[in-house]
Amino acid sequence: MTTARRPAAAGAPSRPSDAASPAPALAVFDLDGTLLPETTSCREIARVVGRHADIHDLEAAYGRGEIDSRAFAVSALRCWSSGGETVYRRAFEAARFLDGIQDCLTWLRAQGTTTVLVTMSHREFAECFDGFDRIFASDYPRDILDPEDKPLIVDRLRAGLGITPDDVIAFGDSMSDLPLFRTLPRTVAVNASPALTELAAYHYRGDDLREALRLVCPAAEFVS
Repeated sequence: MTTARRPAAAGAPSRPSDAASPAPALAVFDLDGTLLPETTSCREIARVVGRHADIHDLEAAYGRGEIDSRAFAVSALRCWSSGGETVYRRAFEAARFLDGIQDCLTWLRAQGTTTVLVTMSHREFAECFDGFDRIFASDYPRDILDPEDKPLIVDRLRAGLGITPDDVIAFGDSMSDLPLFRTLPRTVAVNASPALTELAAYHYRGDDLREALRLVCPAAEFVS
């Protein structure tokens, strides 16, 4: 397990000191690679029906720019269509998540924090989570969230709550979180890519979300 506070990167929002780090009004979490470490929801869904290799190839093609997000979504749905309506729940229950997710959500709710999951993942997988106040996810195959959607969603939530960027914390792991992290001072890179780690206020490597939350909320306490 590795935790650290980083100096502010050039162009990043200024960061509050640890002593001035109250519980946030809004906590935003990514799913693939963050709460679901070292994998994606698409891989886990495909694994249930024995099509993991096909999703790996699709992700590689998307990463090379050979297919767009809609083409990826259409092909991904075909990969796991044989699994029926229960495939999302079965994949969710078989997946390995970070430890302590529910403890973190319980503590944040007790502080009056609105907890939000914002993910490019398939909605039916994301909505298997209990405990988030709001979930924003992709509706395959037509309405696919892009990385640039994340700060727009958070801006709308902030406007509704009447809060500033200083009142938000965000957790992410990859390039898809860069647009959001550039807009917020209180960010935690979780088992993240070098680019996101460099930008984030804090970085964490390990398997327990409680430890990551304590970086940005040192007063966090958990029953379990």
